[in-house]
Amino acid sequence: MTSRTDSQAAAPNRTTDRLEAFSDAVLAIAITLPVVELHAPRSDDGDLAAGYLRLAPDYAAYGISVILIGLYWAHSHFTGKLLRKTDHGYNLLSVGFLAAVSITPFPARPLLEHLVSDAESKTAAIVYLGVAAAPATWWFLRWIYATARSLTDPRLTDAYLNRITIKYGITAASYWAAFAVAFWDWGVGLIAAGIVTLTYLVPPARPAFKTDVQSTTALEMADKKRD
Repeated sequence: MTSRTDSQAAAPNRTTDRLEAFSDAVLAIAITLPVVELHAPRSDDGDLAAGYLRLAPDYAAYGISVILIGLYWAHSHFTGKLLRKTDHGYNLLSVGFLAAVSITPFPARPLLEHLVSDAESKTAAIVYLGVAAAPATWWFLRWIYATARSLTDPRLTDAYLNRITIKYGITAASYWAAFAVAFWDWGVGLIAAGIVTLTYLVPPARPAFKTDVQSTTALEMADKKRD
């Protein structure tokens, strides 16, 4: 019979399945909500092309949101496979990340409206870049927490984990650098952030595992520590 102490010790260790399902649901809603803002063009004046042109910022903003949220969704599945378990702290950081990424579609519309240089272009770009930097920061902090708490697969090599850590750290720093640059030149800031985002179209590096003996030992030690 399992003692209460043993149950309490095992309780904080959770598999990643429920978190991945929850993240999928939240990201699906986040990528769907902007569709509500899309409307069919009106051709009251008999010019359908002009109607579509007026709605161009709406459709472009949706496209930007799909790209950003879609890339996070794709990479969340990748990082999920690198984890062996989660805990309370990691789940809370995941909620922070999901909240941050879910709000990214909303400043996209003003950004597109003022993309042609006007008095509000700088403000629109700065707000968008600040909002876009938030989920990257949560993502990085969540990964740092996972590696510090040994939530990752123990069979992964230290070099591989360090490589991923550096990548996520550079990404977050680059977004905030683009945000800072926007105060000087908002166009350059947007271009820099766009380049950083598009780099994630490249498939992530395949996980590197330790040798069979090392990985088996690491796995056994992780199981004993968890039990």
